Amino acid sequence: MTLPYHMSCLESHPRLYQLSDGRFQIIEEGSLASMMVGYAYVLVESELAEYIRVLDLPQLEIVDAVVYDPRQKKEDRSYRQLRIGQSFSSDMIREINLDGEGFLLMDGRWVFVSPALKQRLESSPFKYLRFTEGLSEFAALGNITKE
Repeated sequence: MTLPYHMSCLESHPRLYQLSDGRFQIIEEGSLASMMVGYAYVLVESELAEYIRVLDLPQLEIVDAVVYDPRQKKEDRSYRQLRIGQSFSSDMIREINLDGEGFLLMDGRWVFVSPALKQRLESSPFKYLRFTEGLSEFAALGNITKE
């Protein structure tokens, strides 16, 4: 059986909170990463966003994003937000159509990709991306939580 792949970043990052004006505020200590994922947001560096934009994937919108650091009162505009239109819940993982290349969002906060897109991204210059099949990583960590 073919399963989607969980996509994450090898770099850790602080949690962010989306403000009413659309900016993403840093809410804990830490350095920004090339890809940052949290509840209801997926932010990636501009270079990865441009690479993905050229692929013209279904149900994916890429928009400018601003990360705000309240401690230094600075804005970082080098990120783009991936708005992933295809979503699923963890109990539906075996029922997903994985034809072609595409992104999926599980439970509003976990990024998954189809096997074809995983293969393309693994051969891309973005070596900070990490992929694990299905829910294998979640079972080991016990970290699937509903928010």
